[in-house]
Amino acid sequence: MGMYKNYQDYQDKEIRRAFRRFMEIEIEHINKIKNIFRNLGGIYSPLIESGDIIGNLLGITVNFINDQEVLKTYSFIENKAHEGYMNFVAKLEKDNEPRNNFIAEMVAANMFEAKLMHLWLEDKLRNG
Repeated sequence: MGMYKNYQDYQDKEIRRAFRRFMEIEIEHINKIKNIFRNLGGIYSPLIESGDIIGNLLGITVNFINDQEVLKTYSFIENKAHEGYMNFVAKLEKDNEPRNNFIAEMVAANMFEAKLMHLWLEDKLRNG
């Protein structure tokens, strides 16, 4: 959500619309993870609640010179998010515990959406 929250600043209508939707998807991911934690009796981190995990972890604000830099950086981040989700899902699926399988199924949707966002960003980089 944090990466995409300034979607209104983009002149390119396609980028603006995509980033608005990506922000909504990130909010859905955060809410899904919060609900999983709550339903399992856990406590979620305020970092998850804020939605700006990368910025909070690194303590940085990223300013880009142009849209190409934004697309390239966000593509890299979404690819890393997909890899992280993929590894997490694989780890959960190693055992046959029903709770872990349930979590894996829920998180797999986030994994696929991160991949779709990455692919859109890559396509926009190639084709403008």
